[in-house]
Amino acid sequence: MEIAGQSWNILCWDGSLHGEAAAVMDACEKAVALAPENGEFRDSRGIARALTGDKQGAIEDFQAFIESTNWEEGKKQRQGWIDALKAGKNPFTEEEIEELLR
Repeated sequence: MEIAGQSWNILCWDGSLHGEAAAVMDACEKAVALAPENGEFRDSRGIARALTGDKQGAIEDFQAFIESTNWEEGKKQRQGWIDALKAGKNPFTEEEIEELLR
């Protein structure tokens, strides 16, 4: 039985935002491997990467998301995350994570 990329992506997103980014990284990688051009999958993996200390990988994933979407608010938010990561800051504060979980 094959597990769909979207299922891996949901596990990646939810696990990362619930404090288990390292544990779900394999799911994130599987989602992206199944659909490398899917900006949503790259976005989820970017969060996991940022939360596990892979700042450069996170920046690359968020940039891929920005290039794949027309959602202006999402682009601005991800650019803010990129800017914070480049400045050595963690954009995923408790408040930011709570907002993403909504």
